[in-house]
Amino acid sequence: MARPDPHPPEVFEQLRRRGPDTRIAVVGASNDPAKYGNVIVRNLAAKGYTVLPVNPREKEIAGLPAFASLSAVPGPVHIVNVVTPPGVTKGILDEAARLGLPAVWLQDGSYDDAVLEAAAEAPFRTVHEACIMVASNFG
Repeated sequence: MARPDPHPPEVFEQLRRRGPDTRIAVVGASNDPAKYGNVIVRNLAAKGYTVLPVNPREKEIAGLPAFASLSAVPGPVHIVNVVTPPGVTKGILDEAARLGLPAVWLQDGSYDDAVLEAAAEAPFRTVHEACIMVASNFG
């Protein structure tokens, strides 16, 4: 099975737009400052994006309201950034597809071959082999 292009240009273009009109849900967001789920939330918020932390066990992350699931996030989501183990990621892909979301960004460690195969069949664009914090430094 062919894998998706790991760097779809339209997702990078959305990221380059920077600012509050680019809404990024971070699934696997964390209150632990040592975890990437917290580092990414703080990094993207500091760059001016609207960051929507998703974690079913938290009410707030890094001073932002947290949501229990992607379906609980109000308004549009332009990019879903995933910071979960591969076993959890597959369910996130299913939810993103069900919701008709346009793009999912898989951070290193959130995917394996099975996740990439599922992403290849998904109706959204998928980014992998790139860190959203690094990619958002350009543009």
